Amino acid sequence: MSVQSHRRPGPGSVSSHVSGPARVLATWRDQPLALVVLRGFLGVTFVYAGIQKLADPSFFDSSSPQSIGAQLHAFARGSPLRPVLLLVAHVPTVTGVGIALLEIGVGIATLLGIALVAAAATGFGISVVLWLSATWHVHPYFLGSDSIYAVAWLALLVGTLEGRRNRGRDRTATAPSLTRSALARRDVLRGGAVAAASVLIGVVAHAFAGSAPAAQAGARSAGLSSGSPKPNAPNRPAAASRHSTSPSPSPSAPAIKGRTIASVDRMNVGDAVAFNDPGVGPAVLVRTGRSDVAAFSRICTHAGCEVGYDSSRELLVCPCHGAEFDPTRGARPVAGPAPTPLPSIKVEIDPSSGDVILPS
Repeated sequence: MSVQSHRRPGPGSVSSHVSGPARVLATWRDQPLALVVLRGFLGVTFVYAGIQKLADPSFFDSSSPQSIGAQLHAFARGSPLRPVLLLVAHVPTVTGVGIALLEIGVGIATLLGIALVAAAATGFGISVVLWLSATWHVHPYFLGSDSIYAVAWLALLVGTLEGRRNRGRDRTATAPSLTRSALARRDVLRGGAVAAASVLIGVVAHAFAGSAPAAQAGARSAGLSSGSPKPNAPNRPAAASRHSTSPSPSPSAPAIKGRTIASVDRMNVGDAVAFNDPGVGPAVLVRTGRSDVAAFSRICTHAGCEVGYDSSRELLVCPCHGAEFDPTRGARPVAGPAPTPLPSIKVEIDPSSGDVILPS
């Protein structure tokens, strides 16, 4: 009686007899726990990232600063990939759909263990491209998420290849039960299934996208250049958020009606105060000069993150992608990918009290 040895298949070497859910479970069971954690996080995150893009009503809206076209033009500023980004910006919809479906496909393949090496390599490539474009201006570098994702995908890729190499040394010399052509056909079918699932998920996600909220359109600049008009924006002068205390009306002048934000007497030049504008949302007031203040929305015109204030440089800075805005120049972008200035907010200084008022 002969005893047949049984070996546990390693990553990428699951028995060809195993198929369906059992094969998917086997690809998870045969990997080290560290790679299981990494693979699960990356797979779920990339599927979600693709769905989020297709479900965002602003992503394909050419009038929105959050659109894929606006982002590509913004990313191109100073990016090592500038020529490529400007080229694909000519077909923003195709580019946006392609990126979203590719992310979903990579995520699905990673979760199901289909062509895991190719999926990890593609995920690494996507993250590197995003690092060289979307987060290229983020400083210090570790605040940019794309560089971290690139390293995570690389770790998954190297770990999977290493596991395959180690298991390959223990494989028997017996011929595989399936011919090369049969294996190739099966891989093609699996790849086609991943592509079909990606498209189906993308269509469903986009079907629930709806239209961009009117409040968002009114709160953010829709132009791609600093001189573009803002559709549906309140009628404001060119320096709507900059006001001088001189010439001062007489002390008997009636107080300005509205909500008090701060007192000029309690702010040094370069100080900032956060407040909330009922029509805009998060906002910031900056004392830009001895007799001047300026107020702006804190919603970054690049990707909608909330900007903070760097008092050492007297700049409004976005923590997501490194956009910087100069409040002394109408919050124009001076660095990073933001395409337009932060929307200004009309405020006034009460000459009798020195209070900064948000008019009602």
